[in-house]
Amino acid sequence: MALKDKEAQKAYGRTWRQTHPEQVKANNRAWRLAHPEESRANMRAWYQAHREEAKATSRAWRLAHPKQVKANNRASHQALTAEALRVLGDKCACPGCGVSEPAFLTIDHINGRSKGTRRTQTAIREAKASGWDKTKFQTLCFNCNCAKSAHGFCPVHQKDPSDRNEHSPSANKQLVCSGL
Repeated sequence: MALKDKEAQKAYGRTWRQTHPEQVKANNRAWRLAHPEESRANMRAWYQAHREEAKATSRAWRLAHPKQVKANNRASHQALTAEALRVLGDKCACPGCGVSEPAFLTIDHINGRSKGTRRTQTAIREAKASGWDKTKFQTLCFNCNCAKSAHGFCPVHQKDPSDRNEHSPSANKQLVCSGL
């Protein structure tokens, strides 16, 4: 249908888009896939122009859907943890331990953590940002990680002082048993 009047064309287009929403979504999706850089630039420009509106909409959605937000956060954390274990190792790096149950594994800063990285999620994000640097991060089970944090080494699996982590602040300290 060829319309010569510009206003009639616009009205026809609006009506068509309202009556064919699925086709409009499919066409938009196909265009975004065919033009990813231009699409990304358009979205970035829109966000810059409507930043407060976008933040308010996002905030309102999060407040209205707390269960979905929690589920999304959990799924994101699980995916990130799975990726960390796949890249850094899926078993405890402590010699003699060998725990491989993902529920018991943590990401450890080999040379100690910096301030502000006290939560596992933060450590995992820091490891990912470093490109999964295996000279800075390793996989330890929770027990070995706690022992390393408290003593500088795992007293159960590393009985010989030469096995201790030389970079640990307490590597040269003598382990004193409390009689337990």
